[in-house]
Amino acid sequence: MPTIAVVADASSANGKALIELLPQIAEKATCLVGNSLAEFMDLKSLAEVDVVVLAVFASGNPTVIADLWPHITNVKWIHSLAAGVDTLVPVLNSLPGGPEIPLTNAKGAFSRSLAEYSLAAMLHFNKQIPRLQSNRVTKTWDKFIMNELHGQTVGFIGFGDIAQCTARLCKAFGMQILAWRNTRGAPGEELADKVFYSSDGASAKQDVFKQSDYVICTLPGSAATYHCCGADEFKAMKPTSIFISMGRGSCVDEAALVAALNGGELAGAALDVFEKEPLPPDAAVWSCENLLLSPHNADLTSTYMQLTWDLFRTRLDEFTAEAFSGFTSLVDKTKGY
Repeated sequence: MPTIAVVADASSANGKALIELLPQIAEKATCLVGNSLAEFMDLKSLAEVDVVVLAVFASGNPTVIADLWPHITNVKWIHSLAAGVDTLVPVLNSLPGGPEIPLTNAKGAFSRSLAEYSLAAMLHFNKQIPRLQSNRVTKTWDKFIMNELHGQTVGFIGFGDIAQCTARLCKAFGMQILAWRNTRGAPGEELADKVFYSSDGASAKQDVFKQSDYVICTLPGSAATYHCCGADEFKAMKPTSIFISMGRGSCVDEAALVAALNGGELAGAALDVFEKEPLPPDAAVWSCENLLLSPHNADLTSTYMQLTWDLFRTRLDEFTAEAFSGFTSLVDKTKGY
């Protein structure tokens, strides 16, 4: 039976909710819970740890893994209960043997809610919801022409699980799908009407921005994706188009986006993720009137904990199987996703 070190803040609401779920795996694993080296050092079984589970959403600190590393020499697997691993991967890659330890995450657990957020953002601008709200306040009977999503083009920067889930909803609205991604022939390409590849050069990404009425960035955070959406991309967009970001804030040059919005290079944007979180009060994006802003909670639904827990249970079942031959889904630590 494996011993699991669960890195989580037991005093937080999410941490408490997670701890309440741990008895469900009592027959499969022994769980130790802590959020600092001192807390774990009080536990006699620390040297027996086979698995580390990082609960980022429960304020689990990835640097605790570095502190624990000299004391957990038997680790065979690390799992993140969050989908994003941009803060965890650098820590693991800096540790002796860390790059070789299998890493899994919550990939796909929250795609449905993020896809719904994208549709809400598109409809917010497409149906001119702010205009409708303003008209109600001013008691203005403004019978303007209502737009449709049907027949419009949505371009995805990154075409992983979140983007593909969103693309399925967009297809139901009769939208055209463009996708820009790294890997040729990867799963999901049948969902797109046209696929562009990063290996084709900068012009391929530019083409997606030029041709799309809506651009949705779902890229993970990494050195390779830093400011992947910047001034050149925003200048390529139609003045009537909308930019949506819900991957990682580091993928978007916020200063360039603000300049593009204020300069009329695009009609609006929706951001759920930011370069710095929590977003500082003096951040320029607060002042953009044509911006829909949410505090990185597009995936924070009432089912969040259960969704990520169910996915972890699947990985644990794989790990504890008699004929374990590997995980069906792994993070590529060189790519960051």
